[in-house]
Parts: sequence; structure tokens; C-alpha cells
Amino acid sequence: MASLKDKLKEKIALLRLRQGDTEAFGYIYETYIEQIYRYIYFRTSDQGMAHDIAQDVFLQTWEYIVSKKPVQNLKSFLYKVAYHKVVDYYRVKERQTQLIDEMQERALQTGAPNSTDIEMHFLMKHIQSLKPEYQDIIVLKHVEGLSISEIAHIIGKDANNIRVTLHRALASLKEIYNAIQNRNKIQQKKNVVESPDQ
Repeated sequence: MASLKDKLKEKIALLRLRQGDTEAFGYIYETYIEQIYRYIYFRTSDQGMAHDIAQDVFLQTWEYIVSKKPVQNLKSFLYKVAYHKVVDYYRVKERQTQLIDEMQERALQTGAPNSTDIEMHFLMKHIQSLKPEYQDIIVLKHVEGLSISEIAHIIGKDANNIRVTLHRALASLKEIYNAIQNRNKIQQKKNVVESPDQ
């Protein structure tokens, strides 16, 4: 249970945070990050995703408090934001599964593969190894053909955030592609070395 001194420090930090004081935000962050992260991790079972969601929780909290909106109990507020972020995570994950299923159905209904089909097959096979936020943005942009502003509206983030996230998502997908290519090259070299001279 928080001591009277801790509660007073928190109230002072909230007042300072409303003025945009980053040190006050640092105090709040350090005080609650472990608890919020732990809650999110137990709900998602994914360390990377829990870290990302926790960061979003604190960013949203910062924006809410700095906009002078009232917060009576900071700890409860943080958990409420975290709860809603986890609910959103599962909504996105479910929507992503539906999109991937639809992509697979379309791929099965088409005839002989062309280069676009091969690229789509690679995307469908390896996109699932990316985090859900990356999956969503790649599918919305490169499969559904939506604009950055449309994606921003759907996901509820600004266009610059979507551009940065899309860049990171494509970089992650490229890393997967390069790793597969390197593995294939090593296997080909290994096969050449092992094959008898003719």
C-alpha cells in the first residue's frame, strides 16, 4: 500500500505533469512501468508486444494529462488505459487472422502462379512472424491498397506514426527475407560441395 508520502509525491507529479514537466512524467513512468508491463505481459504472453503496449499506455496517459483532463487516481487510470489497449490488441489480432484467411482463399482460387502470386505467398507465409501492428499496416497498405491517411484513420494514429511503423514493418519483413535468402545460399553452396565431380 502506498504511503502518505508516496501519494503526495504522485499528486505533485500530476500537477507538474499538467504543466508539461517531463521530469514529473519520468517519476510516474518509473513508479508504474513494472506493474503495467507485468499486467500486459500476463494478458498477451508476448514480451515485445507487452513492451510496445506499455509504451502506448504511458504515451496516451501523458497526452491525456497534459491536455488538462482530470485524473483522480493515476494507478487506476493507467490500468484502465492498459486494459483498453489489450482489448484493442486482441481485436486487431482477430481482424488480422480474418484478413490472412481471406488472402489464402484468394490465393487458392487463382490459377497458375505468377510473380505477384509468389510475392503474395511469401507475404502470407512470413507476415505472421511480425508483430500484429506491423501485420495490420502491411496488409492494409500493400494488400488492401489503402492510403496512409486511410490507415491512420482506421487504426486511430496519425499519418506520420503510420509511415514510421510501415517503414519498420517492411524493414522487419526484409530482414526475414534476407535471412531466408542467406540460408538458401548456404544450402546451395553446401550442395555443390557435397555433390561428386562429373
